[in-house]
Amino acid sequence: MLLCVVNIIHAQHVDPGHSPSFTCRPFGTCEPCPPDALHEPFCHPFGNRQLMHCSNTTRPTALPPDHVYPISPPPAALGETPAWQPCGRVPAQERADFYEFVACNLFFAAVAIGVSLLRSRRIEAHQARRLAVRIGLVRGGG
Repeated sequence: MLLCVVNIIHAQHVDPGHSPSFTCRPFGTCEPCPPDALHEPFCHPFGNRQLMHCSNTTRPTALPPDHVYPISPPPAALGETPAWQPCGRVPAQERADFYEFVACNLFFAAVAIGVSLLRSRRIEAHQARRLAVRIGLVRGGG
């Protein structure tokens, strides 16, 4: 137990002279995560990710800063580590989802109005027949 505490303290100790310095820049646009990667931390909270290129200016073995998840294996030729970063909502996807929502609501409203009109016409016809029978406009068979 003591060894774990010592390791945690040692991992949290940062030497100011040897602290890693990273430069990450977006590469591409925010895109939806594929279904097999939705459980990954870079796909949360909205299910979207953005490709980042991170350069380490001090040590090549250190990881990128928080909220950037490296892609393995890193290409050594470029001197950059590609990584994923979580991103917000994709405006084009959100707009498409909104129009789909509006279209579904319009469809349900049209069906409801159509059923209501058919029902009211059927009720009016039934009431007209009952009134005709009551005042004697329709004579019973025979």
